Amino acid sequence: MADRFPEASAERIAEALKPGEAARFRITGPEEVFWDLHVAALDGGPSLLVTLRPAESESTETAHHHAREVSHRVKNTLQLVSSLLTLQTLSAKDPDMRRAFQEACSRIGTVTQAHQRVHAAARGSLVDFGAYLNDACREMESHFAVGGPERRIAVTVDQAMLPVDSVIPLALIVNELVGNASKYAYAAGSPGDIEVSLVQRDEGGRRLTVADHGRGLPPGFEVARADSLGMKVARAFAGQMKGKLRAEPNAPGTRFVLDLPF
Repeated sequence: MADRFPEASAERIAEALKPGEAARFRITGPEEVFWDLHVAALDGGPSLLVTLRPAESESTETAHHHAREVSHRVKNTLQLVSSLLTLQTLSAKDPDMRRAFQEACSRIGTVTQAHQRVHAAARGSLVDFGAYLNDACREMESHFAVGGPERRIAVTVDQAMLPVDSVIPLALIVNELVGNASKYAYAAGSPGDIEVSLVQRDEGGRRLTVADHGRGLPPGFEVARADSLGMKVARAFAGQMKGKLRAEPNAPGTRFVLDLPF
């Protein structure tokens, strides 16, 4: 036994050979592995049941544990920042300053919600963005209804299992475009619907669309030149994902279209 398991002491080997006992020994070969030895006495003598497990499985499990710890801390940090901004919002006297804090809180909330989806898929490489999109739009509906006119958001989404590194950028783009439609598409105090869709394109990739039936874009509006923070955010993340963002008439209203390569 010792020649096969050089790291095993005589005492540990003797302990492992006792009926009902087990021990794990590590051997080093081309790839380091763990040997799990489970020993039971059968027919008057010991019978060895050897289970081989790659050494990486333990380190992988440790890595997953650390990832969960980090994710939990990130979530707590985001919630703390959101709480601080909320307090700052309540103390702000200037309406424009208050609005800026509220928009910052909304963006952090979007990142937090998307981060939770990413963490839930930590063991895989894809995230169900369709489920996230439905939940996020329902939450935005509830947010718009507090102290404001009704904003119904209709969601159409094909199966959308997306790479984890695209989830937060795409979530922020949806947040900006839906928020802009809610604020600017309809006259103050007037209800209005917003349509959000994420569908596969025949030529490959996906298309995100955010549309309204409001008063349309101001004359001369161009996505590439719009200088509002929301549009800058949408443009930046669209570019990060190699997407193409454009605005077009919706007769009546406006439609923002983002073509994605994945």
